Amino acid sequence: MTNEEYATQLQKAGIKGEKKQLLEVASDFDNDSLTLDLLASYLKRWYAGRLNGLETIPVLLDRNPEGRGLRRVLAAFESKLHGTSDMTLLCLLSLSDRPVAHQHMKAAFHSTLMERWLTKRDDYVRFLGPLGRLNEEHWQWVIENLRRLKLLEAPIDKQHDLLVVSAPIRDYFRNNLKLRSRTVFDQGTADMEKLSKDTVVDFRQRYKNAPEIKTWISPQLQEQLDLEIQPEPKPEEKSVLWKQEELDTAQQQLLALRDSLKSLKSQTEQLTKYLISTDIADKTTDLLTEASQKPV
Repeated sequence: MTNEEYATQLQKAGIKGEKKQLLEVASDFDNDSLTLDLLASYLKRWYAGRLNGLETIPVLLDRNPEGRGLRRVLAAFESKLHGTSDMTLLCLLSLSDRPVAHQHMKAAFHSTLMERWLTKRDDYVRFLGPLGRLNEEHWQWVIENLRRLKLLEAPIDKQHDLLVVSAPIRDYFRNNLKLRSRTVFDQGTADMEKLSKDTVVDFRQRYKNAPEIKTWISPQLQEQLDLEIQPEPKPEEKSVLWKQEELDTAQQQLLALRDSLKSLKSQTEQLTKYLISTDIADKTTDLLTEASQKPV
């Protein structure tokens, strides 16, 4: 492709700017088709396709110029998606060189998360935490979001359940995870290898006339998967303890009792006042009588 074609690629992807600006942007990012696709999806997602979003893409000072543009864009994605279930899923998928079946992966890692949460609450459990909070609808949303951002490849015909990360993206996130946390990297790699042994995927190049991709899953994982996706039993209907008529009668009796207590309280207060006033009057009379009987 020529420089003009790379600039046109950005323009067709919805990036706003003059042709001269787009030529400079394409050149700054190595005139690489994958990098420019990712750059366009990044700018469209968070900056409505405007070039001012380029200011948020980090500058890397490493000594390896090859692929630096791609690493810059992926670092920007990593910053935006930090701590999300999207990033957790993407990092796990980067640990496998083969396509991964979504439902099988979901069942396997849900089991792993629960087991380690009960026995060892380490960095790996915290890493898997965002995935543990996802229901089926949210899983689908995360997958579609990664595909819209071009971080996951488009669905394979007749096998939409398979998740594929292209090799350059996979290498970046795999290396970063290895540097950031060796514990998470080692355990995640072991789990993905186990998943690959339980789930055999015959992955062919996607030619137009390629045969349909077949998958096989071990009986143990299939049994676990069936338990994961089976519908929840309907809650048992609780027997009615009170009929509506009985509730109405009880409410009326309660109101009547409340009125009686209110009336009794009022009468008690009046009686108390009467007794107090009577006692004072008797004492006053006694004092007057006693005073009159004393000699002057």
